[in-house]
Amino acid sequence: MPTLGQITTATITDIAFGGDGVARLDDGAVAFIPFTAIGDVAEVEITSQQKSFYRAELRRLITPGPGRATPTCRYYGVCGGCVYQHLDYPTECAAKQNQLLDVMTRLGKMASFPAPSPVVPSPAEYGYRNKLRLTPTAPIRDDQDVRLDYGYCQRDNKTFFQVRSCPLAMPCLNDLLPKATRSAWARQNAKRKKPSTLTLRVPANGEPTFYFGHASPKIPWLRETILGEEVSVPLDSFWQVNPPVADQVFSTVADWFRQTGARSLIDAYGGIGAFSLAIGKDAQFRVVLENDRLAIEAAKYNHAQKELKAQIIHANTETVLPRVLTKITPAETTLVLDPPRTGCLPKVIAAIRNTRPAHVVYVSCNPATLARDLKALCQDDFYRPVQSAWFDMFPQTPHFETAVLLQKEPTP
Repeated sequence: MPTLGQITTATITDIAFGGDGVARLDDGAVAFIPFTAIGDVAEVEITSQQKSFYRAELRRLITPGPGRATPTCRYYGVCGGCVYQHLDYPTECAAKQNQLLDVMTRLGKMASFPAPSPVVPSPAEYGYRNKLRLTPTAPIRDDQDVRLDYGYCQRDNKTFFQVRSCPLAMPCLNDLLPKATRSAWARQNAKRKKPSTLTLRVPANGEPTFYFGHASPKIPWLRETILGEEVSVPLDSFWQVNPPVADQVFSTVADWFRQTGARSLIDAYGGIGAFSLAIGKDAQFRVVLENDRLAIEAAKYNHAQKELKAQIIHANTETVLPRVLTKITPAETTLVLDPPRTGCLPKVIAAIRNTRPAHVVYVSCNPATLARDLKALCQDDFYRPVQSAWFDMFPQTPHFETAVLLQKEPTP
């Protein structure tokens, strides 16, 4: 049995969701080892023991596996964000797609899960993010004033370090970062008892901007695009960080809606109504549910601009969806779910199972909560996954986007 601190040789046979390489040690125990690649033979040090597995750290690479690359970022290995810069991009994409299928089988208990189609890599491996959010470090006093540095959390999930640039960010955001941290607003932020985070954001066509804490609602809305059509997005409201990949998500969901032949659309956790806007006039009746007040105002404005009639409701999805579902014709309805990373609350799952709209499209950035919710929705053959799609919205990080189309099974 391995002991803490022991150095042993391991051969990496898989990459788990989250980015760690997987190896079986001499006694058959499973070990998870960050920054390794399939095919690596390496010396590793056992750092912790869990109930059914070990964690280890790479100490020396003996034989590199195929698909390795040289990391781009000077913070790689320290920063808690990226986990795949040591792999070339095709290898990263293949690993993530395998992880999706594994999670659906292992956690979702899906005996049959459709292979992803489309499969959408990011056009840009780096420089794709239109938004950065950095955490303030401890205040620093000098002869002139009090200042703060801003950065990310280290791999220990508790220590922060200063970031001078991030290779995932669009170049204009990295160019703006020094100005933001030296601005008058930054000096004011440094004097606060609890300094706020720094956010940098750039719209589809426009100048990058920054703010501390929450953006003022008085700031003009940003101009973004959905499938080539301009829309308005409040600065502090949710918007996808990788616009070209986001467009592929919008296009796929719109195509699936047309395939279902549905007349009615419910866009839950809808934000500014992005999926409703992408679907456009193919829906004859639509409801958008969202709890962000500014996003609701933008949704009303965007739908009016596109001459799309919609019932747009300012409320938590879990609060209002059960009532909305009782007022629609299930056989004519497609429900689009795009919840936060935590997934849907049990109340939402129960409401869907009670009313059974003909089709459900579930869009998720967390395959673990997606698998959990699909397992609950498909239990007792209520629904069946008929299509899935994979999108690499977040290259170099452990995250990716998934969409799944569920079809109601006939009532016994």
